Amino acid sequence: MFLKNLKNHFIVPGFAVKFPVMVISIFGMGFFLSFLIEAGFGTDPCSFMNRNLASRLGMTLGNFQLIINAFLFVFCLIFARSLIGFGTFFNWIFIGYIADFFCAVWKNTGFHDCILKSENLHLRIIVFAFAIFLFVVVAATYMNAQLGIAPYDAFPMIISGWLPKVSFFIVRICYDYLAIFIGLIASLSNPLGRQGSLLGSMILALSIGPAVTLVGKFMKKHLGF
Repeated sequence: MFLKNLKNHFIVPGFAVKFPVMVISIFGMGFFLSFLIEAGFGTDPCSFMNRNLASRLGMTLGNFQLIINAFLFVFCLIFARSLIGFGTFFNWIFIGYIADFFCAVWKNTGFHDCILKSENLHLRIIVFAFAIFLFVVVAATYMNAQLGIAPYDAFPMIISGWLPKVSFFIVRICYDYLAIFIGLIASLSNPLGRQGSLLGSMILALSIGPAVTLVGKFMKKHLGF
């Protein structure tokens, strides 16, 4: 019975459409995250925390996210098996490595110095605004594909179930700001300093939730999700 129920979480109605949408969204999240990292104006709260902890420990983002998500996945197995799907593992394993790969590409091709670290502030802001918009859109698309969510994203849903009188929006905001706080604390003892803008990450923490709702409505109306 357990295996049958688990299979139903992986092979859902509309799987043939949802799976490629999820895969493309995961790739897009890693790709646009690399722009946010290189622009230096902030990333999503999860990436802000992981980048600062990874830097403090001398690890790459991909390797650290692989480990921290494995730890959080234990809670998913215990408290939220219904949230596990292909998207859980694709997010867990690939986003950090995709971002690492493209950050290396931008540095090796000179794009990092010419554009992302340019003294032209207006150009960097345009790149950041473009990347942040698309990152939020693909992140929201990934979540609405309903093929499982990342261990990091599942944890606030677990907490919300424990606190039925508190709205999920409040739980999620507090959770994301806790991640930012952890990243900030890690950066204080890091010889390399803080990785990414604190302000940009705080703004992103407030924008992802509404974006998920808007994109979800669009996908249900036009894609039948």
